[in-house]
Order: sequence, then structure tokens, then C-alpha cells
Amino acid sequence: MNRLFDLLLAKPLPDAWLQGLLFFAFTLHLLFVLITLGTAILAVFFFVDFHWRGRSMELLLDRRILRTFMAHKSLAVVLGVAPLLLMQVAFATSFFTATNFMAPYWMFFIALMIVAFLSFDILGHGIETHRRYHLAIALVALLALLLVPGIFVAVLTTAENSGQWLAISNHGFRLTGPLAWHWLFRFLHILGASLVVGAAFHYFFTAKLDTGRAALLPWIAAGVLVQIPLGLLLYTSLLVKPDPIIQAVLVVGVGGAALLLGVIFGAVRRGAFLTLKTVIPLLMLVLVAMLLTRQLLQNKQLLPLEKAVTANAREYGQVLQPHVAQAVSAYRAALPFSYNNAETIFLQSCAFCHGKNADGHGIEAKNLVIPAENLAAMRTTRPYLYRIILSGVPGTGMGYFTIYDRYQVDDLMAYLGEKYQVFAPPGDIPQPIAAPALAQAEATYAQTCAACHGPDGGGSPVSRGFKPPPPDLRVYSLTPLRAFQVITRGYPGTMMPGFGELAEAVRWGLVQTVYGKRTE
Repeated sequence: MNRLFDLLLAKPLPDAWLQGLLFFAFTLHLLFVLITLGTAILAVFFFVDFHWRGRSMELLLDRRILRTFMAHKSLAVVLGVAPLLLMQVAFATSFFTATNFMAPYWMFFIALMIVAFLSFDILGHGIETHRRYHLAIALVALLALLLVPGIFVAVLTTAENSGQWLAISNHGFRLTGPLAWHWLFRFLHILGASLVVGAAFHYFFTAKLDTGRAALLPWIAAGVLVQIPLGLLLYTSLLVKPDPIIQAVLVVGVGGAALLLGVIFGAVRRGAFLTLKTVIPLLMLVLVAMLLTRQLLQNKQLLPLEKAVTANAREYGQVLQPHVAQAVSAYRAALPFSYNNAETIFLQSCAFCHGKNADGHGIEAKNLVIPAENLAAMRTTRPYLYRIILSGVPGTGMGYFTIYDRYQVDDLMAYLGEKYQVFAPPGDIPQPIAAPALAQAEATYAQTCAACHGPDGGGSPVSRGFKPPPPDLRVYSLTPLRAFQVITRGYPGTMMPGFGELAEAVRWGLVQTVYGKRTE
């Protein structure tokens, strides 16, 4: 980290409050995410089971399940805003770095949700299609929805492992090695949890008949069972090992899962059904314990980086402190000025390169490959200059200034016209040019200069792709002395070479020839 770029921003709440709110918000969000994912998996399975395997399910369980999709997916999305905002505040450096590393996937997030939600909405409303298309829509919807937590887990995995950022960057911003395995086990663990939570939700609130509950019970049992090996794999893939407190919380979660599994198998053995007051508390115990484990591990990995950034920012603040009074004084001195007038616009936006005296010697001019133009020596038309100001000059440091409106640009041009006569005629050549020298200059232009500037000064097919392009000599000139200098020395960084080998009289003749191209 470079301390010159670390900023210390005041947090709206103490860290302990932020951590508590993040845990509460994320728990609510994840609960509905798991219900949504579980609903999608179950709905697609029961659709295939009914339509393709010919197994009749009472009241078409896939449709009954999908009717609830709109409600809990909306809650999952809305409740996801809070943890995202809290992570941005609590772990700004880690979270924003991770989202930048995973930017191509992160930006795909919204598109995936739109595809998934619209597709499931089509299925849930029972829009009639051929069953092949129906199945295709279901599979596309499920795949798009499952990719969403995959992307989010990749962002979290990246944020929590700042020590691997260089390796991630060197591998094309992809998770590789142990980090990729950790992401995979974490993602699968979420999918396993979605089977348990989703099936339990529909077991109690959707499947009204015993046949429907009997079909969902194996999903709850299988989901709990599959979490055991996935949990072990996830534990062994951690790059930062848990401390005793985290392990104790993890043991509580594992114990809750074991009790839940016992309740499920007990009900299966007796041929009975699960009871809401037994299963839901155990499910919430397991969910809260696992999320608390995740939060404690996350704090262990993220808080040291945040503390380091804060320390760097404070140190940099001390470095800046002696300059604060000077900066404030300069700011107050500038307050009386109107930032809308032409002179201020020139000083704030143009003088860095073109110089305060418009001579091309601004403080940043030395860093430019193609030197800034000497505006005081420029002679052009208002439309041409207006186009340059708004569009810039490709290939040079002259950018486009569309931040200013038409009136501000007009005022700026009026300022340049009044102070530096940029709209005046080029002026008289300081010495007479003999006819033979002028004739040789015109021949030189036709044979050499016209290849780029064009016979009429408006450019040629050869120069059409140049960056920067040659100026339009029909509407753009330089003062005689400046034009003579450019013809003699060329223009550094451009395709314009110097012609110092020509006789001085011929070079002045070229100045006269170029002036003759002006049409305005």
C-alpha cells in the first residue's frame, strides 16, 4: 500500500456496531437467498420429475413451489442492499479492491438476476410452451441464478485474502490453487444449505398434502448429510485457521446439524412428519452458528488490513498537516473569484499545459510527448477552435472539454481572441520574398507538403489516420515567426518533420504559401 493514496474517512458508527449490523443484515439476507436458491432447484427437479420421467406428483409441486418464488426472491434482493452498504463502510479497502478484481463478473451480476427472475416468472405464471422449451427456460433460469452466489462468493474470497491479491492479479484476476478450491467448497456449501432451508420452507408452508411433504423430506435429509463432507472440505481449505472462539462457535453449529439430522431420521423411522417448533429452531441455530463463524473468520482476515490502512492514513495526515494552513489560505484567496468566467476557466483548465501566458510552457508541458501549442501564436476561426475545445485533438494531450457549456466556451474563445488575437489575420511576413524563392516554395509544397496537408491545405487521404492529424490550413495558421519555426524544426511527436535544409528565403516562401491556403 502507498500511504499517499490512503484516505481516512470517518465511519458513521463504531466498528462493533457495524459488525453487529452486518451480521444481522447478512443473516436475514442469506436466509431468503437460501430459500430462493432452494426453491429454484426444487422447482426444476419436480418439473423434470413430472414431465419427463412420468412420475405424477399431487397438485404439480413444481408450480406450487414456484408461486412463492416472487415473494422471497424480492426479499432476498431488497435485504441484500444493507449488507452490501455495510461492507462498503466497514471494509472499504478490501471490498472495493475485490469488486475491482472481479469487475467483469461483478458487472454481470445484474444481467444474471434479470435472466433468472424473468425466466422463473414465466414458469411460475404457467405460460404455455412446448415442454422442451419449458425445460430449456427452466435450466437457463437455474444456471443464471446459481451463478449469482458463485460470483458473490468469489468477491468475498478475494476480499478476505489480501495476501493473495498479487497472485490473483498475476493470474488474470482469477482465483487459482488453494483459493480456487476454497471458493468451490464455499459455493457448494451454500448450495447444500439452500437445499435444506428451501426444502424445509416448502415442507411447512407450501406442501399442503402428505404426498408433497413426503417428497420434500428426503431433500432436507440429503441437504443436511451433504453438508457434513462439504463442511469438512471447506474447513480444511481455509487459508487462515480458526482460533478457539471460532472453533467453539463452529462446534455449536455442527452439534445443531447433528440434532437436526437425528430429528429427521427419527421422523422417517416412525413414519411421522416433522414439526415446525422442532425443526425451525434447530435450523436457525445451525444457520446463525455458521454465519457467526463466517463473520469471525472474516473479521480475522479483514480487520488487520483496515487497521493498516487507517494507520497509513493517519501517518499521511501528519505529513500533510504543515501544509494545511497554506492550502486553506490559497483556497480562501480563490473564493472571491467566479469559477464561471473565461479567465478562471483558462487558468484552471488550459494553463497547466499551455501556460499562464498561453505560450505553451505550462507546468505540465514538460511531461507531454507532443508539446502544447503556443496559443498566443495561433490564428484560426471560431468554429475550428470551438470544435477543438469540445472534441480535443486525437493523439495529443489536448482532451475534450465537454464539461463546459456553449456559453462558457464562447466566453473562453472571446477571452483568447481579446487577449491573444487568436482570430486575427496571421500578420505580415517580416521580409520580402523574391519571386524565385516563392516559386521554389510553391513547388516544394506541391511535391512534399501536399502529401499530408493536401493540395488545398485541408488534409489528404494519407494523413486521414494520423494522430494527431495535420491542422486544416484553410482555417488555421500561425504567426509568421512561429510558422517559420515549425517549418524549420518540425513539430516534435508528430509526422511534421523539419525542413531546415531549405534556404531561409524558401522557408519564408513556404510560410507565404501556407497563408495562401486560408479561405476564411
